Amino acid sequence: MKRLLLLVLLLVSFSSQAQFWFGPKIGGQIIVPQYQTEARRDTFKISSKVNWHAGIAMDYTTESRFEVHTELMYMRVNNRTQAKDLYFDETTDSKTVNHFLTTPLMARVVFMKNSRFKVFVEAGPRLSWWLGGKGSFISDETEQNASEPGERVNFNVMFLKDELEDIEVSDYENKLIVTKPNRLQYALDLGVGWLFDITPTQRAIVDAKISWAHSNMAFNDGTTFSEDYFSPYREDMEYRSHMFIVSVAYMFGYDAALTTKGKSTSNVGGKKAKKYKR
Repeated sequence: MKRLLLLVLLLVSFSSQAQFWFGPKIGGQIIVPQYQTEARRDTFKISSKVNWHAGIAMDYTTESRFEVHTELMYMRVNNRTQAKDLYFDETTDSKTVNHFLTTPLMARVVFMKNSRFKVFVEAGPRLSWWLGGKGSFISDETEQNASEPGERVNFNVMFLKDELEDIEVSDYENKLIVTKPNRLQYALDLGVGWLFDITPTQRAIVDAKISWAHSNMAFNDGTTFSEDYFSPYREDMEYRSHMFIVSVAYMFGYDAALTTKGKSTSNVGGKKAKKYKR
C-alpha cells in the first residue's frame, strides 16, 4: 500500500504533461463466497452469484506508460445458502443482498502507448464500506405460518453497537442483527483491460479484474436473527466475497496544463491591451 501511494506521488510530481479523465462506469461481477468453517461448506450448498455495479471512474495519465486509476462505485453483493440435506430436520434457504460503496486504487501500465487502441495491466488495493443489506428466508417453520406455499420471510440487516447479550432481540422485527460487522473491508485487485481513444478528449475502456477479498463480513458471535421462527438456523457471516469483475467506462479528458496555459495567455493579452490604451 505504501509503495503504491509513493508511485502515485512520483507520477504527480514528475510528469511534464498530465491529463485527468472522468466518466461513468458500469458492469457486472461474479461473486464467489468463501466460508471459513468447513462445516458450513459441508452442510450448505454454496455457489457463485451474479450482480451489478455502477459509478464514476477517474484516470490520471502521463506521457509515460504509467497511469493511476480509481473509482467510486455502488456495488451489490449477493449470497445464498441452501441446506444440502435436512438441517435440524427441516429445509432451509437463505438469500441476502448487501450494498457497498467501493473504491479501488490501481497502478496501471499501458502498452502500445502511441496507438489509439491500447492494452493495460493494473493492480492495487480495494476498500469497501458496507452500507447495509436485506434478505429473505424460508424453512419448514416459516412455511407453517405462511399465507401461501413458498412464501418467504423478508428481513433487513441492522447494525448495533451494543453487545449481543445486552440486546433484547424481541424488540426488533424481521432483522438480522449484526453487532460485530467488518464494515470497512479490504481486497486486492488484479486486472487487464483495453482502451480506445475515440478523440483526444474521449476514450472508452473495457477492463476485467479479479478481486481477492481479505475481510470477512462479520463475526458470528455478534450475529443473530430477531425472531424465533428462524431458529435453529444461524446466518454464518464469517465469509469473504471474491469476485470476477467486468466493467465498461466512457471517459472525458481534462488537461490542467493546457487550461492554465490558456488563462496565462489571456491575462498577458489583457495587460498589453490596457497598456496600449494608455
